[in-house]
Amino acid sequence: MISLFLASLHPGAFARSERITGFVIGHSGYMWHNPFRILFRRDPIFAYDIYPLPPDLSDDDKRKLDRVYYPRTKDVLTDSYDLMVFHDARIQHLTTRQLHDLDYAFREAEMAAFCGLCLGWDYAWEPTILRDVVPISEHGSVSPHFRSYKVEFRTNLDEVFIPFITYGVENAVGEQYTEMKVKQGATIWGDIRPYDLPWLVSWRPGGGNPGIQWVVSHIFDDWWSEQKNPYALDVATNMILYSLEMDLIADIPARREARRMFRNLQTQKSLILSMIEWADNFGANSLPLSDELLDLEVEMDKAVDDYAAQDYEPAIGFLESMTKEVKRISQKAVELKDRALFWVYTSEWLVVTATAIISGLTVWSLMIKRKMHREVRATRLRRV
Repeated sequence: MISLFLASLHPGAFARSERITGFVIGHSGYMWHNPFRILFRRDPIFAYDIYPLPPDLSDDDKRKLDRVYYPRTKDVLTDSYDLMVFHDARIQHLTTRQLHDLDYAFREAEMAAFCGLCLGWDYAWEPTILRDVVPISEHGSVSPHFRSYKVEFRTNLDEVFIPFITYGVENAVGEQYTEMKVKQGATIWGDIRPYDLPWLVSWRPGGGNPGIQWVVSHIFDDWWSEQKNPYALDVATNMILYSLEMDLIADIPARREARRMFRNLQTQKSLILSMIEWADNFGANSLPLSDELLDLEVEMDKAVDDYAAQDYEPAIGFLESMTKEVKRISQKAVELKDRALFWVYTSEWLVVTATAIISGLTVWSLMIKRKMHREVRATRLRRV
């Protein structure tokens, strides 16, 4: 029962048919700088899988990781995921079949891609069939520029980024960028200021049912950090919704508040579960409390449905009522833990006390009362 509820706490526990699913592949050391991965963990409408691919591994070692993390067939790739996120993913080791599977997914299966590329573009992407999928022909022909910049979004395009201008995203400061040569027909969404270079570009490649392919000027740098840009996750959300032809965020503050409440509830439930598991290890009856948590998770799906439909007012109201319920269950979990601790401490006290009594009686009998002690008479030699 507990393991079942533990699975339900994971963002990917929702049915894939009801959630937006992503596959994140790339630099294992900087995954937490990736706004999409953070978003997938915090937003309940997303589910995701991750492939940590260190760039400095040999091709043979990368192929070993492929057998563990990478989708085995084209059908698994296209049926399981709506989008892919490449974070400095150096994929020169992929087989010809795997590269053609990706090409098919991006051209014929309407799969979107979000690419934070680095200098590995030259030898990892350019020699492959995927060079025709991305909206740039050159990337990082010079070393990255490690200097501050800001982004100015173009306002004559669809309103993917325009709503965030009033919240100050153009004041957010990035630290790294490279120069990109944009292909004809691609859309430039934002420019690097004051250097007048493209910052974010996209297009739909040729094909029967292509998905939008996005490329940012470098790997996801400080501009995407919540500490420097509080709306980074919301910007990433709008990019995903736009790519999947879904309604863009209608109420940014309400969505942020609802997402915060979802995250707090998940954190509280994780703490409750840890207490239940601890008590269960000591033989406490945790099934009634686990059943309550499972029922709570089922009820939370209602709030998730409202959230996915961008009906934030009932979702927030429901989450507020759920907060009270979670606090009640949390109190019961604390009581269950305390009862388990009581019997643990009681049994330990009884064992220690019994050991002390037995040891004391033994010492008293042997050393003080001398009940088992027999006095030995003195002997002496006698003359014959």
